[in-house]
Amino acid sequence: MKLIKLFGIAVLALGVTMTSCSIEDGKDGIDGIDGRDGQDGLNGADGQDGADGADGVNGLDGAPGQDGMDGLGLEELAKYGFLTLQLSGTRPDNLPFEDSASYRFSPIDPDDFDIYNIVTITQVGNDTEYFFNFRRFLSSPEGTYTINYMDWELTVVNLGQETESVGDVVIALKHGVIGDDYKYFMINDEYESGGAGVSEMTFTDLTFDPNAGNHLTFSYAFTVDGANNSSGNDLSISGMVDVNLLELIP
Repeated sequence: MKLIKLFGIAVLALGVTMTSCSIEDGKDGIDGIDGRDGQDGLNGADGQDGADGADGVNGLDGAPGQDGMDGLGLEELAKYGFLTLQLSGTRPDNLPFEDSASYRFSPIDPDDFDIYNIVTITQVGNDTEYFFNFRRFLSSPEGTYTINYMDWELTVVNLGQETESVGDVVIALKHGVIGDDYKYFMINDEYESGGAGVSEMTFTDLTFDPNAGNHLTFSYAFTVDGANNSSGNDLSISGMVDVNLLELIP
């Protein structure tokens, strides 16, 4: 009997408890803290380069620049005139050649005037003798490096008169001949009128004007046998002279 009574009390207590729990829900709890951001993903692979675009239209040409200044000094070295030279013959390796040059430059050191750019006029009885001595270089005349030159010693009696005659002539020529095949040889000779292997020298249009800066002009031509020139073969030499010479005051 006692056991039945205890069981009834337990059932009653359980009912009260269940009834009190179903009366009202509890309040929502506080939101939790946000989680950390995830790491960035790896960069994707680069795509292929696109095709080159078409070339743009060329721009307009710019305005021409101003002319540069003339080089210093060369006009002084060239103001006394020039010589021209034409060569025709056969090289030492037996190939034919032709070559030409313009010798324009003369020294301006007064110590050189009497051997490189001078005229001397002398009265000999009834005759007037003109002695011309001049040298022109292929480039600026600097003794250490300048090797190409042509030097003249020319004597003319009664120049411009009916009795005009050409006397002694001595020509020194130092000239490098360069072929199209980039091979070269040097001519380093001296030719005298009436000398061995030298033909008669011809002079045309020989004029001298002492009132125009001692202006001397003429054309020349001659040949030299192979045994008497640096090429080892017959050589034809010609050209013209157009120079202004200096005269020493007595």
